[in-house]
Amino acid sequence: METALTEITLVLFTTIAPAGVVGYLIMAASIMRSRDDARANAIGRYLVVPLVLAITGLIASATHLGTPANALYVITGIGRSPLSNEVVAAVVFLALGGIYWILSFRDDLRRSFRIAWLSATVAAGLAFVGYIAAAYSVPSVPTWNLPTAPLTLWLNALSSGPFVGLFGLLLARQEPSKSVAVALAALAALAAAGNGVVLVTQWQELPGIVTTTTRAVDLVPAMPLVIGAYVAFEAVAVALGGAGTLLHGIGASDDPFAAAQRTRAVRLALTATSAVLALAACFAVRFTFYALHMTLGI
Repeated sequence: METALTEITLVLFTTIAPAGVVGYLIMAASIMRSRDDARANAIGRYLVVPLVLAITGLIASATHLGTPANALYVITGIGRSPLSNEVVAAVVFLALGGIYWILSFRDDLRRSFRIAWLSATVAAGLAFVGYIAAAYSVPSVPTWNLPTAPLTLWLNALSSGPFVGLFGLLLARQEPSKSVAVALAALAALAAAGNGVVLVTQWQELPGIVTTTTRAVDLVPAMPLVIGAYVAFEAVAVALGGAGTLLHGIGASDDPFAAAQRTRAVRLALTATSAVLALAACFAVRFTFYALHMTLGI
């Protein structure tokens, strides 16, 4: 528990940055699929939503460096340090994403350019999440050096990121088709269900991990409650997100424009709540992960 509290900024970073990447991927896919320049540009201008989420996470993680001077050590470790690779991938993703966001305010972007640039950005984003997931595979920390550790991080991203992407699309007034929206909600539900299974598997492995003074299972006695809360929060998030996608005109019998505005406002509120609940669920999982820190020989 003490380790998790000490590393609370990393808990936040590993919760919201991957979700931001997945949200960006969903919005970028909508742009690349679109042949309507106006729709593509409208979505592009709201890519700032997942980018801000990723940037916030990166800024939070920077406090872990202690002093700005330590950033130099991050640079010198490129290629051999998981942390350095993670930071470089983050910078590349945010740079490419930020440049495209600025360019999206132009009206003369060719579709071929959009597809090429966004493909590179998405690749950088996936590498970024991959490096975050791999950064904790440390042999000297047996409770982290498990196959479930990187898998859980990816499933966290896939169970929360779709709601971030849907929220960004709704803000842009370019909501996806009902079938796409339902597919994204289903993706989040499947990822959450899979994550629940992975977390239970992880809990069952903990009794076998011990040192001379510590049992891993004693570090997180409330983990079953956390797993239950995670599944419950995700279930509500999916239910609210699904309700938002199926919502039709509110008060359609009066002014159609007013009804459309009310419907959009309710959809935004439901999707935003879904995103917050999913991120809160993932935050609890990540907090438990850091609470599991246990070094061999101590």
